[in-house]
Amino acid sequence: MTTIQLFGFAGSTYVRSAMISCEELGLNWELAPLEFGKASHLALHPFGKMPVLQHGSVCLYETAAILSYLNDLRDPAVLVPADPIDKARMWQIVSICNDYAYPALVKASFADDASTIDTEPAGRCLDALSTLIGQGTYLAGDRFSLADIVFEPMLTQYLGSVPAAGKQLEDRPHIAQWHRGMLQRPAIVSAYKEIQSA
Repeated sequence: MTTIQLFGFAGSTYVRSAMISCEELGLNWELAPLEFGKASHLALHPFGKMPVLQHGSVCLYETAAILSYLNDLRDPAVLVPADPIDKARMWQIVSICNDYAYPALVKASFADDASTIDTEPAGRCLDALSTLIGQGTYLAGDRFSLADIVFEPMLTQYLGSVPAAGKQLEDRPHIAQWHRGMLQRPAIVSAYKEIQSA
C-alpha cells in the first residue's frame, strides 16, 4: 500500500488523532513537513489548518473526513461502530469535541497565564462526556472508535497544560478511568512515541 502522508505538526491534537488512527489500523504512514501558513500549505488546505492527508492521488483535509477515509481502508472497517445507536453516539461525541471540547480544552491550554483560564467550559464538556460514557470502557458503545481517537489528544493536551485540569478529571471518575485505559492502548502509546521523536 502507498505510504500515507500526514501533513502537519505532531503537537496538533487533530494530527495526533490521525496518527493514532493509522497506528490502530496498522497503516503505513509518515508525518510530512508543513510550511504553516505559506502558499504550499494553503494549496493543500485552503483554510490553513491541519492535518492534510495525501495518499496516492487522494488529498483530503478536515479531520473527520480523514479519519473516515482511513477507517474505510480496512475491511471490515473497525473504528466506526456497526450498531446504529453507537455509530450516531460516536458522531455526536466527535461533534462535541470539535464544537465545544476543542475551544474549552485545547485553545484554553494556549493561554499565556494558566491561572486565568476559565475552566468551567472544560468542566461542562467533561460532564457531558462522563454522562455519555456511563460505566463503559469506551466513549461510544463497547469498542474503541473515532470518538475515543478524537477526544483523547484533546484531554491529554489540557491535562498537560492547565494546573486545575487534574482535579477536574479526579472529580469525574468515569472519564479518569477511560483516560487511564486510553494511555495504555498500544496504538496511542506508539503514536505518542512518534510525537516525542518528531
